[in-house]
Amino acid sequence: MRILVIDDDVQLARQVSSALTEAGQDPVIVHNGERGLEKAKATPFDLVVLDIVLPGMDGFEVLRHLRSQHMTSRVLILTSRGELKDRVTGLQLGADDYLPKPFAMRKFVARVNALGRRYPEEPMLNLGAGDLTFDVVNHQVHRGSRRIELSGRELRLLKVLMREPGRVFTRTELCERVWEHAHEYDTKLVEVFVGRLRKKLGEPPLIHTRRYVGYTIYG
Repeated sequence: MRILVIDDDVQLARQVSSALTEAGQDPVIVHNGERGLEKAKATPFDLVVLDIVLPGMDGFEVLRHLRSQHMTSRVLILTSRGELKDRVTGLQLGADDYLPKPFAMRKFVARVNALGRRYPEEPMLNLGAGDLTFDVVNHQVHRGSRRIELSGRELRLLKVLMREPGRVFTRTELCERVWEHAHEYDTKLVEVFVGRLRKKLGEPPLIHTRRYVGYTIYG
């Protein structure tokens, strides 16, 4: 996901950005409310991580502007103001989640992943990566003129990768998107299914491993 982090705590913003990057996300940091709003207007983001206490324009005002202009980015409020009235205000203004400081970074990343799973996918009828094509409506995959037969699970995994060619997905994220429920998967399954896909898709390889991070597809 493309994530905009608006927080004037420079050190915390860097830690948050680092954790998001390690989780396979694409964060951008801004330290000022007005600048953050300008950035959100200029560039589409899937998620905005928003502090409330900001110089220039506070987070509630930023959120109010975002929603008044019908911007659909998910918003996770991340703030030291954890009183009930502040939480209620944030949610009433259109925030999707509210996480008070201090917080465990693993919990924060889990909240981000949960919001990512809730983010609506735009309908895409045909996907492509290099000479690989995926007819989503008819569930048909071709590499050049060669048709490739895939199982239902393999199709779902390939669809996730091909929706965003070049993006690196972590094993955990692929598990969450393909297997959906934590009790149904083990991240080792991803390695097995990626291996199957690579074999069926043939040479030259289209699915690439990013060491210590995850997998991406491009031709």
